[in-house]
Amino acid sequence: MEQSKGLTREQIKRFHRDGYIGPLPRFANVELIKDVLKEVREIAQSPEPHPLYGRYSVRDWHLVSTEIKELITDSALIPQLQSLIGGDLALWRSKIFHKQSGENGTGWHQEWGDFDGEEIGNNKPSLRPKQERRDHWWNLTVWVALTDVELDCAPLRFIRGSHKKQYPKTMVPMTESEFWHDPFIDCKTIEDVVERANNYTLVLDVDTSGLFENYQISGKTFEDVKAYVRAELAKLPAKKTLGVDESQEDIVTIPMKKGEFVIFTERTMHGSLPNTSANDRFGINFRVTTTDTEIYPLRHLGDFTDGSNIDITKHSSLLLSGKDLSNTRNSYT
Repeated sequence: MEQSKGLTREQIKRFHRDGYIGPLPRFANVELIKDVLKEVREIAQSPEPHPLYGRYSVRDWHLVSTEIKELITDSALIPQLQSLIGGDLALWRSKIFHKQSGENGTGWHQEWGDFDGEEIGNNKPSLRPKQERRDHWWNLTVWVALTDVELDCAPLRFIRGSHKKQYPKTMVPMTESEFWHDPFIDCKTIEDVVERANNYTLVLDVDTSGLFENYQISGKTFEDVKAYVRAELAKLPAKKTLGVDESQEDIVTIPMKKGEFVIFTERTMHGSLPNTSANDRFGINFRVTTTDTEIYPLRHLGDFTDGSNIDITKHSSLLLSGKDLSNTRNSYT
């Protein structure tokens, strides 16, 4: 693709007004997107452990896959990010998104900048910005469509301008949070549920490996087991956003073609519609912060488990552009 020169002045103005911009045109070549989609399908549909994290995870495959890394570090994209957040940029996280046919949407949520895992009941910040940035946003997310995302295929939604307001939140049983999805969508038997619980693929980022240690399966029906799992997961806390009245909000739904993308700050309220189509939806996002932001600050206290319950001992960030302003507090590849 032709190298971008960054966002226009009008696009930057819209971003600051709305909290997001997109869909923006494809920046990578079609063959690369095709290769990444093939790899992402295999990752999403396989229970194999992540090579760096020792268990199944859809996070940070750019640290393993040459193709994924090539896509999300494309030189045509970087100037657009620099237009919004400056020239010294670090890519610190990526995540694969697989929304299956028939799967529910994701409810409204916003992230005020720490990425602390409160969506699954944790409170361990992943980012620590410089104090002078605290009143502003210091992280951008880029969400790239790897398949066509039509209106019936779980498109992203945003509440325009919501990044200017921190909505109230509360903790609720995990089964009532906006992140809850049907953990049994691929399960046909009791054995399927047990296997997925043991290999961390039942509920992403939640350790379910001990779920059946003290539960007697013998004599139980499939519905009995599902009811037990729901009851156990309901004991775990998770974040729920309050105060969103859709009838009063300026909601924008964003269909995308394969390769198109959206840039947003997580302070912007976002979510997705359900996938009522016959096709699975695949996407990948990655998060970019300024290099003066400390990434995984608890590492310096000897804590290498992040807010998503992942062992980040082998994690490293990528210096996308500029120079490291963290005084060597960050680990770069």
